[in-house]
Amino acid sequence: MNNNNRLQNHITIGMFKNRGLTSPVFYRDDIMLTDHVQFLDWFRTPCRLDATSVLICTHGSIECSVNLKKYVIEENTMLVVFSDDIVQIHQVRELDAYAVIISNECLDDLHIDFRQRANFRLDIRRKATTKVAYEQILKLKPYYRLLSQNMTTHLAEQREILKGLVRAFSYTVISLMRDDKEQDEVATAMPRASQLFEKFMHLLEVHHTRERSVSFYASCLCLTPNYLSGEIKQFSGKSALEWINEYVVTEAKIMLKHTDGSIQSIAYDLHFPTQSAFGKYFKQQTGIGPKAYRNSK
Repeated sequence: MNNNNRLQNHITIGMFKNRGLTSPVFYRDDIMLTDHVQFLDWFRTPCRLDATSVLICTHGSIECSVNLKKYVIEENTMLVVFSDDIVQIHQVRELDAYAVIISNECLDDLHIDFRQRANFRLDIRRKATTKVAYEQILKLKPYYRLLSQNMTTHLAEQREILKGLVRAFSYTVISLMRDDKEQDEVATAMPRASQLFEKFMHLLEVHHTRERSVSFYASCLCLTPNYLSGEIKQFSGKSALEWINEYVVTEAKIMLKHTDGSIQSIAYDLHFPTQSAFGKYFKQQTGIGPKAYRNSK
């Protein structure tokens, strides 16, 4: 899949803005704030945002997936999702939470890279959530309030004020993530099975649009296909092939719901030999054809 198609797969802040949603607060196409996460219906199916998203839960719970890994976000928990991540909300229970969503362009302008700081790209793929002490949750809330206030007023220095607040909020989140990571490393070493699973999932994230055979991933890891599949199954409850199929189907769902590409072009982007082969594969995995899924609510 080429870079242009990857960009088309991403939902932008501007797209939320153009839907005329009443609850979020927007600053241009750069920042979006909302405390009604449960009503953002786009997240009910797999999607990617062209932004970094920070969700902070203060009450209730939300069940979601990030890169196919399931999480239960509960009280005093923070979730960070990058623009390349696949995110989906499965269930919400009595949720009280707020989200700060910052475009990649805004973060680039401020020279803030969550991925590089403390090697977060690998760490977040392993663990997208951070448990935050109640006292720290109280410190984060004022950033949300100040951002909201300054996004809705037109001061002469509004842009500079917002840049300062985004910087302060971002570095506070990074600091909390780093502290949680260090505590985890002290508490437990990552077992070998978990390391293998993370390496496999990272390879799958990179190559799933082109490679669907267990033998390819086993070769990358210098293992036999049977050994890889057995280890992945024992650790995760799913075989390597099941994970491959789930990743490919999830990618297809994103393209069907969030792009205008024809089913034939989607089949081509996912390296199926024909549209018919793609349709058969998709229906075999989901029980529904690509066209029916695209038209479903």
